[in-house]
Amino acid sequence: MVEGFWILKIETPQYTSGGVCMFINGKIFGGDNGFTWVGTYSGDDRLIKARVHVHNFDPTVQSVLGIPGDYEMSFSGNVQGDTITGAAMVTGQPQHSLPCRLMKRANL
Repeated sequence: MVEGFWILKIETPQYTSGGVCMFINGKIFGGDNGFTWVGTYSGDDRLIKARVHVHNFDPTVQSVLGIPGDYEMSFSGNVQGDTITGAAMVTGQPQHSLPCRLMKRANL
């Protein structure tokens, strides 16, 4: 089951970043030290797809993508137990994508 409290980890050769998120009844709520993520998800115990609105609430914190302000992202990932591995992409901008790994920390 995907519903629960998750830790997000983004690791590339250039940087490491992360945040936290909740998956609740088809909705996602999360963020980090400069951004909130609010959106929706669908899927099953093997594959999840999501769309989130990324809001930059602290303009002194830059996006790991180098995009100023707010934007939309889509995510697709494979679920394997308490881990989801996939990629997030700025909607309509495949050059702005990130590998993502989520680890479940608690059930609802």
